[in-house]
Amino acid sequence: MPKEGMTRRKSQKQLQSIGDVLLPILKKRGMASKIEESAIRKLWLKAVGPQIAAQTQPDSLRNGTLFVKTVSSVWVQQLHFMREEILNQLNKLSGKKLIKEIRFVVGHSPVTEKAGEQVEVARKMVLKKRDRDMIAECTNALADQELADVLKRIMQLEISRRRQRENEKAH
Repeated sequence: MPKEGMTRRKSQKQLQSIGDVLLPILKKRGMASKIEESAIRKLWLKAVGPQIAAQTQPDSLRNGTLFVKTVSSVWVQQLHFMREEILNQLNKLSGKKLIKEIRFVVGHSPVTEKAGEQVEVARKMVLKKRDRDMIAECTNALADQELADVLKRIMQLEISRRRQRENEKAH
């Protein structure tokens, strides 16, 4: 007999999968989209192939819109024409219509393999105080914070790459 205040669970005829139990809880706490983002990242290579995957990286999924970082504006333009095909392939592989739209933005630094280790192409950022001040001056006036953040990353990467090339030429 259960103690006062406790209720006896009704017996279930079938066991539920852990996913069926956890998903409603995670949705309540706003974490279901993180699970979906993770699933998309795992499917990305299969959906787009190795050449595109090397130049891109899914960043986030918000309200059915997948944001994908690319290495350059040229890739943004090219992928824009392939958007529907990629969207359909991702939804097909996931088994549900997770993605309604895809937006491509510049901001991905590809990873290359060197001596068996993963090394970022953009290595350590080499920025001087005047570089940081100039970037802040250019982006502080932007009303769209997301745009300002993307522009900051692009400027930081470009300045850093130029400095690294200058250092490599000097040595």
